[in-house]
Amino acid sequence: SAFVPRVVFLRNAPSCISIRENIGKWSTYMSTENNKNEEENEKSTASSFEENVAATATGKQNSAASDIIAAAAAITQESCELLGVKSIGVDYGLVRTGVAVTVGFNPKPLAILSNLNSTEVAQQVVKYSAAEQAKQIIVGLPLHKNGTEANQTTITRTFASELAYHALSKLGPNVPILLFDERYTSKEAAARLHSRNPNSNLHGMLDADAACIILENYYNDNGEDAQRVVVPDEIQAECLSTWESIKANEGNRLQSIQNQRQANMNKRQEAMERARKLEAELEAKGMLGTSNKKKKKKKKKK
Repeated sequence: SAFVPRVVFLRNAPSCISIRENIGKWSTYMSTENNKNEEENEKSTASSFEENVAATATGKQNSAASDIIAAAAAITQESCELLGVKSIGVDYGLVRTGVAVTVGFNPKPLAILSNLNSTEVAQQVVKYSAAEQAKQIIVGLPLHKNGTEANQTTITRTFASELAYHALSKLGPNVPILLFDERYTSKEAAARLHSRNPNSNLHGMLDADAACIILENYYNDNGEDAQRVVVPDEIQAECLSTWESIKANEGNRLQSIQNQRQANMNKRQEAMERARKLEAELEAKGMLGTSNKKKKKKKKKK
């Protein structure tokens, strides 16, 4: 409905003049108010526009940041396909053996195995691999500076073959043993330890750090030139048979645990059902006692 302005007539004046004057005043007032409303609307529109622009800019920035992160992740994944694959690193030695673990970055030392023969070391490495659920085991292969093999190279290859036998028997065929060049890792480990603490005793501390460096180099090179240790066919069948037996026993153990849990649950349900029936029988015979103790009434505050 249209708004009708209220006209105030001035006393002692002709009505026509009063009407014209009041209409003129009212027109001026309405024009002023309309201008004010238009200015406020323009300001509100401008403010909304700025807010929308800011929100759009923020959304674009977040989207751009997400795109950059996704692109960086894709490039990283392409440059290192092994990223995310958990590996155990082994720096084997006749006296001490360093063991480390990583998923492609920030490798961590696990243990230093001392005073163990090669069989015991292999068994311990397999235990660590099972506990960490590693997908592969990387053994450092010592070589001369010119890349030729040394006496320690032969010793390490023999150990790696024994480790492959135990890994195939305990972990199955999907956890390969790989040999990777470990030249200069001990010197680099010594330099790192010395830089962290110049006064530290390096004896017995290098092996675990050397295992970490073996893993770093392996992932940096994307596993190139790594040599997979193959178990001979005549032994492989025996190892796989042992693995299948272990897997079956583990399955039976888990099934037994599940059955025991179900049996305990059934016993609890049966006990609850017997208690419910007994309570119903006693209630039907009127043998269930009720407490006649009156509750103490709280004193009302005056």
